[in-house]
Amino acid sequence: MIDVGCPQCGVVYHTLEANVGKRILCTKCGYVITIALAVTHPSHSAPEVNLRAKPSVAKGRGIYNFAIVGAVAVALIVLLVLRHPDAANRATKTNTDNAEKWKVVGEESPPVPNPPKNESTQPADPRPTEYNSLPTGTRIEEDNGTGGHGKLTVENGTTEDAVVRVSDATTDQTVRWFFVKAHNSAHLSRIPQGSYRLTYTTGLNWVESDDGFSWQPTYNEFERTLEYAEQRDSEGVRYHTISVSLNSVLFGNVRTRTITREEFLKGHRHVALEQPN
Repeated sequence: MIDVGCPQCGVVYHTLEANVGKRILCTKCGYVITIALAVTHPSHSAPEVNLRAKPSVAKGRGIYNFAIVGAVAVALIVLLVLRHPDAANRATKTNTDNAEKWKVVGEESPPVPNPPKNESTQPADPRPTEYNSLPTGTRIEEDNGTGGHGKLTVENGTTEDAVVRVSDATTDQTVRWFFVKAHNSAHLSRIPQGSYRLTYTTGLNWVESDDGFSWQPTYNEFERTLEYAEQRDSEGVRYHTISVSLNSVLFGNVRTRTITREEFLKGHRHVALEQPN
């Protein structure tokens, strides 16, 4: 490191020897200083010296000698300014550990490169604040088969709405199709005997004409069918009551798998309408 003093106000700046020949602007008085080799302190902890300070014999010979060296350094700086006024053109800016900010005069800042764009990363679709949501239990299609005793409870513990479809496992005919709001539970009854497939879709903003959510819809199916059976005895009719959860629960005994929209609507009237001629 070398020290550079302002000949006009005496402020001392610290910089690297690699900056010799460059010019800096004094932040205190505005004087343009050319960096030249001058007195170098042995370490960063050495005290700063005011080059404008007048020598005082009363303070000892050491201070007087240092002031003389400072005067010689100022003369050397002035001489270099007169001989090389354009030496700092096109220089490279260097950071210093100086406590006061300073800048190189006549410097062109290097262009800042633009960060590379990740074209494969698409902005996330923000969750809508307003969307179409139906009351829990609302039927998407009228119930088919209401002569049984079976009961079904569907709990939606997710943060999105859901539409559940219960269809015959053999014919894909819809038996129940209903809406379950987020953090709600739906209760159904009078389900007849049979084996049923349970599929559901989750998302936000239900579009009735499309039988689907417009915001981030997902489609899933329970891997096990719902088995309903009835048995009459002297005490009455015994039947099944089944409860399912659309969100993961501890000690759950059934898995779900992801399906397509076409699989979710399998056997539904909209699928028939969408078939090519």
